[in-house]
Amino acid sequence: MKLLAWLVLVLLVIYAVRKKMTAVMRQPPPPQRPPEVEGESMVSCAHCGIYIPASEALTGPQGQLYCSPEHRALHAPT
Repeated sequence: MKLLAWLVLVLLVIYAVRKKMTAVMRQPPPPQRPPEVEGESMVSCAHCGIYIPASEALTGPQGQLYCSPEHRALHAPT
C-alpha cells in the first residue's frame, strides 16, 4: 500500500512538471524591437529653401549648399 501511494505521488509530480513545461513552451516569444535606423542630416538649399540630405547637396563657390546644378548656377558670381 505504501508503494502504491509513492507511485501515485511520483506520477502526480511528473504530470504537474509536464503540464507546466508545455504551458511555458506555448507562450509566444517576446516582441522584437524594430532595428534603429540612423538618420542623415538635412540641409537647406540656398536658392529655394528645400531640405535635402547632406550627402546629395551641391556646394557653391562660397560654401552655400544647393539642391541642383541649376540652382547653383543661378547663384554663381558673374
